[in-house]
Amino acid sequence: MFSRSPGFTLIELLVAMLLLSLIFVLLTSALQFGTNAWSGRGGQSDGGSSEVLSAQGFLRSVFSTIRPVMVEADPTHARHVYFVGLDHSIRFIASLPERVGIGGFYEVGISLADGDSGRVEMSWRLFRSGDNSIPERQVELISKANSIEFTYFGSRAPNDPPRWYSDWQSVDHLPDLIRMRIAFNDANRFWPDLVVAPMIRSLDLIIDPEHIAE
Repeated sequence: MFSRSPGFTLIELLVAMLLLSLIFVLLTSALQFGTNAWSGRGGQSDGGSSEVLSAQGFLRSVFSTIRPVMVEADPTHARHVYFVGLDHSIRFIASLPERVGIGGFYEVGISLADGDSGRVEMSWRLFRSGDNSIPERQVELISKANSIEFTYFGSRAPNDPPRWYSDWQSVDHLPDLIRMRIAFNDANRFWPDLVVAPMIRSLDLIIDPEHIAE
């Protein structure tokens, strides 16, 4: 009487290799399908997807360094943070990446350029309280945009439940989240919602309202 030694037979090994080959083919096909589907959203070629990814990465780094610089109260406004968030534009104080400017705080604005250019632009200048002479620089973030929309999530007052607002200004703290949407005339171009939480929560810097640069 013969006993079978432990291990796999040749047939079992061939079957296992065949199954592994089928699994590999299925995974490769799924990956190729996903890549083609994502590329298709941006058009037949790149379709501007690299521009969108680059702009979103840059904006995420800028939004995450927004500083809650406080503006003292005046006859028309209570003490509030220097942050002007509207539905079509946004302005704040932040530190910028080293490739953009030297160290320090900057007044930063983002909006859709006037006219039919379709340019989403960012402007910035070094922040110096009361100094209006510092020149402002501009750069194009996105081209061929049809519209831009900002919304802001948070609680404006201690007892208010958090929700999305179409504007955020004259509030004594930053919003919890900032959402930026861009629409294009070209249906093949796609901008995923950019949602960023400002990371800085407190800052011992207070300025007089009369010293805010126009």
